[in-house]
Amino acid sequence: MRIRSASLATEPPVEGFAERGFDHARAFQNHVAQWAHDDDAEPVAVLRAPTGAGKTATFYEVIKKNDLSLVVYPTNALLDQQLERFGEWDGISAEPLNSDTLDGHGDGRVEDLLQLTDRFEGHDVVVTNPDILQAIIQDQYHGSTKPMQFFDRFDAVVYDEFHFYDDLAASGLLLQTHVMHDRRGTNVLLASATPNESFVEFVEEELSLPTRDIAAEYVSDGDQFRRPVTVERHEARTINEEREAVAETIRELVDDADNLDEPQVTLVFNSVAASNDFHAYLAEEYPDVFKHTAKDNGFDTNDPNANLESRDFFVLNTTSKGEVGLDYDIRTLFMETPPTPSAFLQRFGRAGREYEATVNVFGLGDMAWPDEMRYPDFAASIYDALGAHRSRDEAIAALRSLVGMRAAYAIHSRMTEDEWFGAELFADFESVSEYGKWRAFFRAVDSTLEDAGEFGSPVMQNSATRKILDFARHCFGALKSLRGRSLSVDIKYPRGDRHALTSYDLLTTLRYYDIEDIEPDGTLVVDRRESTQPVAITARFPGYENRPQDYSGSNSEIEQMFSRWIYPEVEEADFTETEVDEGVLRQFFSDLSLPKTVMPIEVRYGQYVAYVEQDGIPSVDVERRQI
Repeated sequence: MRIRSASLATEPPVEGFAERGFDHARAFQNHVAQWAHDDDAEPVAVLRAPTGAGKTATFYEVIKKNDLSLVVYPTNALLDQQLERFGEWDGISAEPLNSDTLDGHGDGRVEDLLQLTDRFEGHDVVVTNPDILQAIIQDQYHGSTKPMQFFDRFDAVVYDEFHFYDDLAASGLLLQTHVMHDRRGTNVLLASATPNESFVEFVEEELSLPTRDIAAEYVSDGDQFRRPVTVERHEARTINEEREAVAETIRELVDDADNLDEPQVTLVFNSVAASNDFHAYLAEEYPDVFKHTAKDNGFDTNDPNANLESRDFFVLNTTSKGEVGLDYDIRTLFMETPPTPSAFLQRFGRAGREYEATVNVFGLGDMAWPDEMRYPDFAASIYDALGAHRSRDEAIAALRSLVGMRAAYAIHSRMTEDEWFGAELFADFESVSEYGKWRAFFRAVDSTLEDAGEFGSPVMQNSATRKILDFARHCFGALKSLRGRSLSVDIKYPRGDRHALTSYDLLTTLRYYDIEDIEPDGTLVVDRRESTQPVAITARFPGYENRPQDYSGSNSEIEQMFSRWIYPEVEEADFTETEVDEGVLRQFFSDLSLPKTVMPIEVRYGQYVAYVEQDGIPSVDVERRQI
């Protein structure tokens, strides 16, 4: 099937596009510029423009109009890439804000944070990730009031690729938006090729912020931004099921290429393990292809020998990490079908931007496509095929609950501090929907547990009620971070060309790799498991230390395990003489994704056991079991 080229409507340039001498601007670019320069404009603009259409160029207008702007990217790799682009713009001074740019601890770190946002420092824009913003809100800088001054400093904020976040992370962005606008009247630009519509509706309905909708307009005779693309649909679900044929195709492309130092071929896998497997396969069976291949799938982010910024390669092996920020001229794409239409179109949109391209799709299933389609019609067919698995009301309700939890916990977690944080901080959060419900819930759980075991307490030491409330309080801690919890460990694994050292989540690693050895410094030496059968992994959790749970399956299977386990425990507990609302407790467990929320205190796998230190920054100690 062939997808025709696509063009966007253009107009005579206005505002900064006119001042910089552009012959024309794409219509949506003009509309963003007009919003940015309109002092009476809606506080929020939602930009819907396809990949490669020129969204980033509109950020220039926002930055130039305001004294100090904040641009937020979902990954540090994208942050670095876009920071380099900002540096090429005349008259723009940009500064990065990430863990590497903040020195020291405690008050010193807070001073660094605030100095970077000082208007007299001379830069126009701070480029960061949303994790740092959430850490401030959730008091990870342990200053209660002072770090929150960060949100007083910006006239405008841009959230790029805001579709990228799941509900837990998206609730953090929504709370950040609320705080910034409430404190300073900060204008907000939300940009994406495939917006999360429930996110947008939440901004309008729950945060009560009027929005201006700006969408790219497809026309037949406008400014071409996509070239024709041929779509080859494969019956196999995964690339690795046809890895020999795929590798042979890539070998032919390598043999025919005039320049092997520019990325032109990309493979996008649904899992890190599958991506790693294909990379190792190329190393062993196709060394002539492997030497022109780079892997950037998130697994090697902490590999000191991985040069992830280099573009001197012909083939890129990636995962969902590559759905955003792949600013390459991709002419051949192999992609596995992800679970959502937005992720599919993000992957697909990386090909055909400058040259005609071929996209090989795995795992999509039968589609009633004609021989040729317009790009907008193709995108609509993907939304129909991979559409939402829940209603609009369900999506809004989940976000409302999570934003309320985060706001309530931002106050609740500060209540034990000596510093009084005053009315201003309460004002940041009290107006959020469901704040009161979740604030009362957190207080009730804590106060019940503080009295547990004392004379007259309705909660006895080893009762079912005590266990489920201990577990619930443990889950509160996931609200401290944007994306939930993981157990990061140092890992040495066979990369194909070498044994690579990296850091990655222990539980995810154990699903696909066997531990071969433990080095003196605690690094796990692992090897890819040959068997496709699930391995036995068990985990113990706070409140249920003596009841190991099976942690061997996929993410969806583990979600089901928690559902089968937790709700009978709630049923068995007795809350009649406590202030804990059983219905709210059930909702708490329902709205949080428990695999991202809980942190085991112990993990057992084969001959090995991992002990997890929960206090402060989590640490993992893996030992060989004495059997």
